[in-house]
Amino acid sequence: MANNTPHLEELFDQAVAERREHQWLSALALYERALRIDPTNDTAYRERTITLSLQGSAGLAWHYYQRRPDLFNADEASGFEQDYIARLAVWGTLPNLTSQSSKDDMQRALMAQDTFLAQQEGEVPLRQRFDNIYILNGMQRHEEVVAIFRQLEAEDIELPPYVMRIIGDSLLSTKKPQEAAALMEQVAESGAAVANDHIIRAYAYLESGRWREAIELLEVEAEQQRAWLWEDNAQQPHSNWNRYFLDATLAMVRGYTGDQPGAQEALEAMAKIDPRNAGLQANLGSVYLQRGWDEQALTRFQVATHLDPRLVDGWIGQVDALANQQRLGDAREAMAQAVLLAPDSSRVEKMQQNWQTRTGWQVSASAYAGRSEAPNDADSPAGFDEQHHQFSAWSPVLDDRWRLGILGSEHFSEFRGERVHDTRGGVGLRYAYDRLSLETRLERSVDDFARNTSVMAELSWRVNETVDARARYATHSRDGSLQARSSGITADQALVGLSWSPNERHSYQASITQLDYSDGNHRESLSLNGWQRVIDNPDHALGLNAGLYAGQASDLDVPYYNPEASASWELGALWEVRNWRHYEHSFIQDVGASVGQSWQQEFGTRWIPSLSYHHRWAVGNGRDLKYGLSWSRPVYDGNRETQLSFDIGITWGE
Repeated sequence: MANNTPHLEELFDQAVAERREHQWLSALALYERALRIDPTNDTAYRERTITLSLQGSAGLAWHYYQRRPDLFNADEASGFEQDYIARLAVWGTLPNLTSQSSKDDMQRALMAQDTFLAQQEGEVPLRQRFDNIYILNGMQRHEEVVAIFRQLEAEDIELPPYVMRIIGDSLLSTKKPQEAAALMEQVAESGAAVANDHIIRAYAYLESGRWREAIELLEVEAEQQRAWLWEDNAQQPHSNWNRYFLDATLAMVRGYTGDQPGAQEALEAMAKIDPRNAGLQANLGSVYLQRGWDEQALTRFQVATHLDPRLVDGWIGQVDALANQQRLGDAREAMAQAVLLAPDSSRVEKMQQNWQTRTGWQVSASAYAGRSEAPNDADSPAGFDEQHHQFSAWSPVLDDRWRLGILGSEHFSEFRGERVHDTRGGVGLRYAYDRLSLETRLERSVDDFARNTSVMAELSWRVNETVDARARYATHSRDGSLQARSSGITADQALVGLSWSPNERHSYQASITQLDYSDGNHRESLSLNGWQRVIDNPDHALGLNAGLYAGQASDLDVPYYNPEASASWELGALWEVRNWRHYEHSFIQDVGASVGQSWQQEFGTRWIPSLSYHHRWAVGNGRDLKYGLSWSRPVYDGNRETQLSFDIGITWGE
């Protein structure tokens, strides 16, 4: 062995020189040669382990350290431990064919860290606290990350940029976008921000209501990135993934802030360049969902999960698209895949909450109170003091297709000093699967004017993703004249309708209705309505609507308002001021105005104005409250009335 000593010293000297130049592989090769010459050489073993750690092989370095811990001092041992824990955490963030292996790596990292901390005496090393943040964030335990952040803040510890970006992500995941934005701004000011930091910051701006700043930030950062990069002596360029992620995020933010056409155009152009990009396909599916194109969206999500079965967003998108198409059984299967892949993900948790809202109880209650003032003591068709109260409660979905309901309503008004009631209670049954929807109701009136049983059946058919058709028939319909009811006269109703919604900005409806009154009178009417949204962003929205109506009656000598022929047109606008939003909670003010003309045979044409003002509160996922005032000046039989009303409604469930 003595003859080998000079040769070993030469190898060690060469290895030190290689390490000085950061030539880790060359240094490792020299230490391996030394160990082949003398397998028991402590210096070669020790320096090889240290070199492995320096060149990033934390797992192998830790393995060798575990076999000979006596060769290393306390600081070196701590370094090996911490590097190994950090490497496990990094492995836990990498994609795998199944979620379990990633989750196991993170769990092993957390267990190794707990063991390491238990062996520590005194203050926990700062690096270890930072590694703990990284691990907990990777395990989606964001509340714990925020708790550690609060402790670090209280201790006035300065955070490096790589830690701030992790905490920013957890703050955003725990619905603290203002704090996340402030932290990500610090990362940007440090000069260490990368593309993903700008993306987190943009989403923090978006959720804080600073949506214009989010778009501007992404536009600026994307412009600074070249789409294609050239390496020295390369025959062709390669993709700049930073530019891709910024462009894709910018398109999605545009979609979230009301510019769905712009988002669609950008993503479709990108998908033509890279049609096998699973993330792009899922993003495009999300925009199609926003535009109301559920079938096209489902196709994109299915392509995305075919290209990458691990893509959680692709499975979540399928759940939404299938549920919108009333295919709840298929949606459950897609949901199970998302839960399997990322059970702790905040996106999966949100998906499950939305599912519970969609398939759980559906409860609604509303009340309306209106007063009509007509000249010369004329009897208004709506009565003097009209009130209408309704309640319905539908069960959670049964067998993915059925719901049972309990119904109640009260409608009354005053005609020439006499109060007329239509008070009902009943039960309902709903069926929905794929293109078909059916609803039946059985109700019983309990008032003195007309005790009867009402049966209603409505069938709806989704012709395609933009066209829907429906037909309804009801005996003793709620839509019959309350004024006629005071004479014991009720009406059966038949209705057919068609609606076309080509996208999220346009909608058109047409319906033909016939009311067959029990006194032999028949009344037919045609309604055409259109709606278009011309402004739509997180702060404001403006929608325009137009309507046409024409109606005629067979009999004239009846004790209720029944024009022989009438027609009207209306143009209106609804201005929404979206004052406040925080995830599922929001407050919106609606101001509506319309003007039109009403024509009635023998009474000519008159202008009809109307105004409305409403508040809308979203108080939780699927829980909404709306109330407001309406004013109008309609004309009946040549008499202009003033109508003022108040309405309020509460909904629970989708």
